[in-house]
Amino acid sequence: MAFPVGTLTGAGGNLDVYINEVWSSKINDFAKEKRHFSLFFIDRSDELSDGGDTIHTGNITEMSANPKINATAVTLNANNETDVDLVVNTWKEVSFAIEDGDAAKFLKSRYTQEKYAKNAGYTASMVLEDAIAALFGTFTDSVGASNSQILDSDIRKALGILEANTKEEIADGNFRMFFDTKVWWNQIAGNTIYQLKINTDGNDPVLNRPATKLYGVMVSLSNRIPYVSGTTGKYNAIVHKDAIHWAETMLPGQSGVVRVQSNYVPQYLSTVTTADLQFGVILNRANYGVNVLSSAS
Repeated sequence: MAFPVGTLTGAGGNLDVYINEVWSSKINDFAKEKRHFSLFFIDRSDELSDGGDTIHTGNITEMSANPKINATAVTLNANNETDVDLVVNTWKEVSFAIEDGDAAKFLKSRYTQEKYAKNAGYTASMVLEDAIAALFGTFTDSVGASNSQILDSDIRKALGILEANTKEEIADGNFRMFFDTKVWWNQIAGNTIYQLKINTDGNDPVLNRPATKLYGVMVSLSNRIPYVSGTTGKYNAIVHKDAIHWAETMLPGQSGVVRVQSNYVPQYLSTVTTADLQFGVILNRANYGVNVLSSAS
């Protein structure tokens, strides 16, 4: 027999008022990545511990050797020296306010204000990362092209340029490769020169992440590698840590890279939370970095 019409129905029907809606304790927070650039390059913040906003670094040029002739005076070197000025004058903040009436309605288990504060701190810290990465395009040397994939010959050429410019050996540990995440996986990870087990002792690219070192140099991946201006290419880079310097002033109450503080504002019945930092970045040695240009995918 046919089922009768006029039954009680659920969502959108006559039982809708009895169906609960549940807010889960789980929150889909936005994706975050680790700091890479500020942890590698030279941090000069300690030099500002007694105050100041500019750090002067003198450049010493090599003197010339001259022939000595009997009974004649020596030839004096008189170099015109320059300096690099690291100016700490960028102040960035990330703020939000939550009024008492709204805070009282939040599900207490969510710790909403704490999560927002941590997110504000993360966003503020990434401003420093982006400021450092923006200097990649100012390196003196580059290899590759913004409309093609990276070749092994590009990487070897860049390493040769760096060793020649810095007079250091790659094995000294002061060098790092920074690649865009997609560029690494699409253009480098599958290169059999690096990944075949027969070529790389103990490395299996299927079971393990492809090499975290190339030619003995540590590799870091980042989604914040800048685009080549006017193109869809990327400024990947192989660098010496002395290529870029950065510093920040320690603001009152600051204990880490970013200061996070909350203050109650009674006239607005609100709690205002702010994450901020004051910093500066400088290209210290333009020839201590080499851009490895590539397409973005």
